[in-house]
Amino acid sequence: MKLITLPKSGLALYAVLLSATSFSQIQESPIKGQWGLSAGVTGDRYQTGVMYSQMRMSVLPMLTYTYGKSQFELGYQFQPKRWGSTINQYHGITFQYKRYFNGFGDRFVPYLYTGFSFTTSRFYDFYSGFDSRQTGINMSIGYGLEWQMGKGFYMGSAVGFNPGIYSVRGSRLPDWGEVGPQPNNQTLFKMGFNVNMQLGYRFGSKKK
Repeated sequence: MKLITLPKSGLALYAVLLSATSFSQIQESPIKGQWGLSAGVTGDRYQTGVMYSQMRMSVLPMLTYTYGKSQFELGYQFQPKRWGSTINQYHGITFQYKRYFNGFGDRFVPYLYTGFSFTTSRFYDFYSGFDSRQTGINMSIGYGLEWQMGKGFYMGSAVGFNPGIYSVRGSRLPDWGEVGPQPNNQTLFKMGFNVNMQLGYRFGSKKK
């Protein structure tokens, strides 16, 4: 009987501690004028080319500024050049705004975010001869959660919707009866979603 009761008691205690850590309100501490840095990865379907639907990840280092319950972020998004059956190049400038609607009083801090990215990319497939270059603007809006690790460090993740409009300039190898590379130019509107994870650091300490 003790062998059964002990694990159940342990699980109950763990659940209580987890709930207390995650959801109990500590004194709210707004941050006033705090710079920081973050680095992470973000993934969406546009990084392979809007003609495809394969999810790819890119690196996103950012400069951040936190004031009150708001954080502003500006960063350079890029994807390492890939060799093999395809070449994929992806670069972008991203601006994000986060709103920590409960402040920074808890160990786990939820937030809403929105952002804009201007991106350019090239996708080339050696097998099909499809060569595509795209320029686009996309918007992100979603929900995230940060774990305040202490001493300015935090870790977070988020998921959101990701609509975008893209100008695609491409060409493909000619089919039978065609002469020379065949153009494939168009403007596309896409609706997708993105995911991201980041590790960040805010310089200094929280100030009332």
